[in-house]
Amino acid sequence: MQGAGIAYMNFKTSGSLIRRLVSWCLLIVAAVWLAGCGAEVTRPLEDPALRTTTPQGSVSLYDEADNPAATIADVKPGKRLEILALSGGGAEGVFGAGVLKGWTESGKRPQFDIVTGISTGALLSVFAFLGPQYDEALHALYTGVDAKDIFRPKSVLEGVTSDSLTDNTPLRRKVEAVVTPAFLDKIAREYRKGRRLYIGTTNLDAGKLVVWDVGRIAVSGHPKRVKIVQDILMASAAVPGFFKPVYIQPLETSKAKQMHVDGSVKAPFLLLPFMLRPKAPQGKAVYIIVNGQLKLLDAGAAVKPKTTHIAAKTVTELMREQMKRTLYQAYVLSRKTGARFNLLYIPDDAPGDTNALNFDRARMRKLYEIGRRLGREGRWVHAPPHLAREERF
Repeated sequence: MQGAGIAYMNFKTSGSLIRRLVSWCLLIVAAVWLAGCGAEVTRPLEDPALRTTTPQGSVSLYDEADNPAATIADVKPGKRLEILALSGGGAEGVFGAGVLKGWTESGKRPQFDIVTGISTGALLSVFAFLGPQYDEALHALYTGVDAKDIFRPKSVLEGVTSDSLTDNTPLRRKVEAVVTPAFLDKIAREYRKGRRLYIGTTNLDAGKLVVWDVGRIAVSGHPKRVKIVQDILMASAAVPGFFKPVYIQPLETSKAKQMHVDGSVKAPFLLLPFMLRPKAPQGKAVYIIVNGQLKLLDAGAAVKPKTTHIAAKTVTELMREQMKRTLYQAYVLSRKTGARFNLLYIPDDAPGDTNALNFDRARMRKLYEIGRRLGREGRWVHAPPHLAREERF
């Protein structure tokens, strides 16, 4: 279940990083000293071109959803409200890609009224929102990549004195190849039909989860709408310390852009009360795909008495508890609003890895096929695992 947010603490991420470990130790003191002596890094200032004029005045398109509840229309008569939430998980997002493919093959995959994504789930969400015609694109994106297709390690000095240990330009290029004007036009068409696509990022300055209404940006007609959505996707997947953060201009009058990173820092997936408010004559259904395992314990090996191992294991357990708590909240919210709760996650006996950025092709293909089988068979569970009897509805 581990989110991408822990991967930067794991030195197994890349063989090249391991080979550099000794040099890191030798140069760390000098690097920190240089960083302290250097000039303070200033924030990028607001780009006036990212502001547009509306009847209400000048508004920044780099803004969280103003009032999401007001943008959700009631579901058409005879239809059920269908919500899909896709979690973080780094390379294990390949599982979600497999689930979507198998679900399509079953002939039971609905057209979702709302799709949400966090971190790797954000990348999945834009394809899932537009439908099964993008299943093959997801397959190629997740099963045909190595670590070098996502990021490259920086030099020791560059990594320590900058805002990230790696350069994720390769990932940026992939996002730019997907999110084009034509692609956003398709999202805009679905938005006009009343469907919604939400992506979550973490505003690290404010310490809050930000929900972006991607369809609203797509229909804006703004000349920089493509770059705005690209930035949101990059921010949602920006593993803190490992990938470069994305600076986004808030709606407030402050001139400084704010630092946005991986949405998994605040939430492993995105399901909020306003999403379940619309009236739906045929009921409501929530589908949550967790791109990770939900083991209650992970005691396969003793923690080594080293700082990095202790820190990594500690964050892993924090993320495990966050997922457990958020799943239960989603379960309670679903039941209290009359929605059917549906959950799929990577089975405990699947090939696991504590490193969310281990892009091993053989393992990813296995996870894809596991997801595909579960999606095709409809193996949804209707309550989070490990609940006490008193916690169930």
